[in-house]
Amino acid sequence: MDTSLLSLHCIELLRTNNRVSLGNMGSFMAEDTPATLTHNAHVLLPPGRRIFFRESETWNDGLLEKAYDNPEELKTLLSEVSRKLTREKSVTLEGFGRLRRTREGDVFFVMDKSVSVNPNEFGLVPLSMSPLSTPSKVKCTLSDPLQEDTREEKQETESKGGTKTTAGEVKTDRKASKGVAVFLTILLLLILCLLLVYVFKDFLRPVLEKILYSAEERLLL
Repeated sequence: MDTSLLSLHCIELLRTNNRVSLGNMGSFMAEDTPATLTHNAHVLLPPGRRIFFRESETWNDGLLEKAYDNPEELKTLLSEVSRKLTREKSVTLEGFGRLRRTREGDVFFVMDKSVSVNPNEFGLVPLSMSPLSTPSKVKCTLSDPLQEDTREEKQETESKGGTKTTAGEVKTDRKASKGVAVFLTILLLLILCLLLVYVFKDFLRPVLEKILYSAEERLLL
C-alpha cells in the first residue's frame, strides 16, 4: 500500500485549509499556534500550525477527490488504510506522519517533525534563550551628590591656584550670598515704591491727606 501520494496531497491542502476529509474515517484538522516558550523557558518556539485527527468529522469536503486524478483510486486506498488501522492499530503515511488507534478505539495522528504545513513560517527556527556562560562585567556605582559638589568646588579652587575650602565654608558663603541678594531686593522695592509715589503724587494727594491728617486738619488746609 503506497500512501506517499496521499500524504503529499494532505500536506499541500492543509497549508491552505483548516480541514481535509478522509471520507468516513474522519478528517485532518489544522490549527495555528502562537510562539511559545518551552517548559524550562530556555527555547522560544516560533509560530506554527498543529495538525490533529478528528474521527467525528465525517463530512466529506471533496478536497482530496479534486486533487486526485482518479477518485476511485483514492476511495480504494482509504478503505485499505481504514482496514489496516483497525487490524494493526497503526498506519504510516509516508512523509507525513502516523495514524494510531488506542485500546479504547480512539484515533489520533502524530505528524513527522520534519513536515511543515505553515505557509507563513518564513524559515523561522527555535530561538535559544540560555543564560550567559559568564556573568556580566558591567558595573554601576552611585555617588553622593554632596561629595560630587565638594569635589567640583575643590577642582575649581585648585585650577585657580587658590587655597582649599571645606564643605562647611562653602555652605557659609552660599548663605551669605543669599542674604545679600534678599537685602538688595528689599532695598530695590523700597526705592521703586518711593519713585512711584513721587511720580503720582498729585493723584495720591487725597489719599495721603486722609491717612496723614484728621478731618479738622484737612479743613484748615
